[in-house]
This record gives sequence, structure tokens and C-alpha cells, in this order.
Amino acid sequence: MPTKKPPRRSAFDNVQPEVPPFLTPEKPSVVQPANPALPELGPKERTGLHLAIRKSKKSRAWEQQHQYGRGYSIKGVRPDMNKWVGNIAAELGVRVAEVAMFSLRHSMDLVDSGECRVPAIQNPRGLLWTLFPEGYEASGGKQAQAIIAETEKLIKKKAKGKKGKVEDWKKKPVNWTPFDQQLKERIVEFCRDRYPQGEFVTFLLERAKKDYENGALKFNPQPRVLVNKG
Repeated sequence: MPTKKPPRRSAFDNVQPEVPPFLTPEKPSVVQPANPALPELGPKERTGLHLAIRKSKKSRAWEQQHQYGRGYSIKGVRPDMNKWVGNIAAELGVRVAEVAMFSLRHSMDLVDSGECRVPAIQNPRGLLWTLFPEGYEASGGKQAQAIIAETEKLIKKKAKGKKGKVEDWKKKPVNWTPFDQQLKERIVEFCRDRYPQGEFVTFLLERAKKDYENGALKFNPQPRVLVNKG
């Protein structure tokens, strides 16, 4: 008598049928605790957004100690005078700010003593007086005009392809750092409500250049002493 073969088994024999939730007995729901290592995201209190826009707390102590409040930023210095200061600094091997301070202090002392008279004329375009009634460009002669034209050409070349107006050299600041803050206050106080600082500084540098060419102003650079803090 032939033996009866066992029925074939299916791969789905061990799969339990899904029971509808309304037929299962009620069980207390278990809430998984949130991982404290992961930040909360989503609209709740905008936690994720705060993480994205959080500002850096990088210390600016070094910049405040070594830069801020130690320089002199001024607009309206005629380009030929600024170039003269740079050429003297390159020739002597010193900082540009040192040449500017030395020159301005020399001329400012002459102004305070009365030896150098400031020929101010009422400016018809504003309330301040002007030291150059014929204009910046004409006051320095042909050499100044050539340097001004060269500066304007360089400014236009740098601004090529950029949107907006080309910056005027009269509005472009000249920065000398580090600078003698007492000398800066002397200049600011003398010009207060009377003369534009850029014109006055140009006037002082013109006198310093004239005295330098005549031998009345001499620069005496000294070796810089480096202090070893180690």
C-alpha cells in the first residue's frame, strides 16, 4: 500500500495574519525616550532654525587691542600727497603711517605757532571754508593732476564689470595705522565746523613736502628695537 505524501509547505505558512487594531486587546502605549544627543528639529520653538543661524562667539580681543582706535581713516586726501608719503616710506624703509605722522606733526606745529598761516576762503557750495578755492586738481599743479588722473583711471579699472557708480577718490578713505591719537585729535579739533579734514591734511602734507625739498624737514629713521617677550 503506497505511503501518503505529506502536504507541501509554503513559504507563507509561518506568516501570521495581520490582526485589525480594533480586535487586539488594549495595551498601554510605550513612548520611546528621545535621544538627548540629537537636537530637536521642526517648527517646535524653531530649535533647528536656531542651530542654523547661531552666531559665532569668536573673540575679537586681539583686533580691538592692536587695531581698533589706533589708526586714522580720512577721506579727501589728494592722491599725489598720499603717493608722496608712500614713496618716502619706501625710500626710508619705514611704515607709511610713521611718515604721515612725522610730516603732519611738523606742519601742525607750524600752524599752532603761527608760522604757517591757513588761507581759508568761504566755500560757496557749503557752510565749511575751503583751503583750495581753485579746486583740488589745480592746486597741486600739473604733477598732481597727472597723479590724480592716474588714480581715477586705476579706480575705474578696478570697478570695471561691477555694478554701481565708480567711487570718487575724494570719498575713498586713506588709512594710516598705527597713528598718534593725540595728533589726530589736534587735527580734528582744528577742523571742527570749519574745514574739511581731507583738505586740511592735504594742506599740511603740502607744507611738509615743501620743507622736505628745501631741507627744513628731515627724516631720521632709526633701527627698530624688537622686544623679546619670551
